[in-house]
Amino acid sequence: MKKLLLLTILIACSLAGCSKPQVKSVSMHWGNVNSSVTQIVSDVTVSDPLPFPIPLSGVNVKIYMNGIEMGTGHSIGKAEITPPQSKIELSINLLNRKLPEWWVTHIENGEKTKVEIVSNIVFSILGFKFEVPVTKVSQFTTNFLSSVKLKNSEIIYNGLKLGEVRDIKLKWGNVNLNKTQVVVEAKVVNECNVPIVLRGISYDIFMNDVKMGSGKVQKVVTVPPKSVKNIEFSMYIKNSKIPDWWITHIKNGEKTKVKINMGLDIYAVREIFLPLNYTYTVRTNILESPVG
Repeated sequence: MKKLLLLTILIACSLAGCSKPQVKSVSMHWGNVNSSVTQIVSDVTVSDPLPFPIPLSGVNVKIYMNGIEMGTGHSIGKAEITPPQSKIELSINLLNRKLPEWWVTHIENGEKTKVEIVSNIVFSILGFKFEVPVTKVSQFTTNFLSSVKLKNSEIIYNGLKLGEVRDIKLKWGNVNLNKTQVVVEAKVVNECNVPIVLRGISYDIFMNDVKMGSGKVQKVVTVPPKSVKNIEFSMYIKNSKIPDWWITHIKNGEKTKVKINMGLDIYAVREIFLPLNYTYTVRTNILESPVG
């Protein structure tokens, strides 16, 4: 009898032009974060045009970042919608192990990422199932290299200026699943009457105190007296550290403090160590940044 009554109501609603449930709004926020997954919680408001609750049959959810499938999701909590509208809560688990693969696309794409959360909410009435598609798209950018303000640095010995390192620039080089190259370009200006010899470079890169890369580059460059010479060397980020950084970035309100500590081993009259240290902050709004 109950099924017959519901069927009668459905037929009446159909004749009256009742519509299917529709998505009214979608909002998202970060949930729990651990070493394996980053949870995204999505609140989907859905209208119920019928005069009775509609049970939820299932949910299919996938998240993509620059076209890479990063994880899947499911519904949590309430298993039906009631008139006139209700919220359905979705839990999406982004797999942290996929982050190095995403990072490669992010760098190759000029530090831009398109985030797509695609889902189908399936309802069931009297054995009849129908789907309501839900798509949420956002796009975010980062500025890991353009944020740094690179100042000229003087080469000093016994209070005398021998020269300086100027026009320092950082740019992305090659990137693969294992490492990301950061190319450093600069000019070494020799203002004195003896050669200045660059013997090597050391570096450490930190993102929210996670050491992303470090190394020493043995490079001999001689700058004759009263002349200028261009130098170039490479630093490397270990992409296996990307998940460790990501966890701190999300937990820190999508904020990262970047520290780049470089040092030049120089010989001019005597050994001189020239530090080049830079600290700056990178912020993102991954889930809600508009597209376009």
